[in-house]
Amino acid sequence: MPLTASRGSGWIPRTLRRHPWLNEWLIFLAALVVYQGSRAIVIGNTTLAFTNADGIINWEKTSGLFVELSIQQWLLNHLVLTKLLNDFYMTGHWVVTPLFFIWLYRRRRTLYPYIRNAFLVANAIALTIYIVFPVAPPRMLTSNGFVDTLGGVSQINLHGGMFSRWFNAEAAIPSMHFGYSFMIGVVGALLVRHWALRLLALSYPVLVFITITGTANHYVADSLAGALVMAAGFVGVQLWMVVWPRIQPSLRARFSRDPVPLDRSA
Repeated sequence: MPLTASRGSGWIPRTLRRHPWLNEWLIFLAALVVYQGSRAIVIGNTTLAFTNADGIINWEKTSGLFVELSIQQWLLNHLVLTKLLNDFYMTGHWVVTPLFFIWLYRRRRTLYPYIRNAFLVANAIALTIYIVFPVAPPRMLTSNGFVDTLGGVSQINLHGGMFSRWFNAEAAIPSMHFGYSFMIGVVGALLVRHWALRLLALSYPVLVFITITGTANHYVADSLAGALVMAAGFVGVQLWMVVWPRIQPSLRARFSRDPVPLDRSA
């Protein structure tokens, strides 16, 4: 019986050693659960979320960036395209990002840990912002002229049913839809060799920007913030890579010191 238990207790570590890619799946699965669960739990103050949304719109108008209504109006004149972009908004994010990391793991194994860690750090930063700065998305500001294309055109209700359990309606900024696409576009363009693939990589964040803006899911400011947060993730990991080798020897020396021997003559 003890032999069986010993084999059972070692099955998971042996499997992970034999198939190291399973470790990555587990890391991303844990990150997804934490990220989505946290977004659903830390739903902010609704009044504050609308106040912050008005502040963003006013800032965009002052800065000349308030183009969301123009983009959406053009999109509403092409309902077939609107439906396609609604579907892309709901699914593309969950398909392209995993495929990117699978490609990265298989083709650029040495760079993979660095980019994965930057991705995880960026998500941690985004979660912090969602907590301290709730923002209602444009589709909830119908009085400003925005249209919820998900609900009005494609009958997709993010505020009820299965989606509401994993969705925080007050987490518009930063847009990690755009943040992920920004990472994929830039990293992909830097790593692929053929010009057509580079153009394809760079076109992806453009498509995502048009999608999230035209469907009234995010402001222009959200996309800017998403790109900055993703860049901050890379900067944070780079700083850690510089600092950690310097502090590691002292920490190792501190915690590996032999304990002071007891005085047995007493």
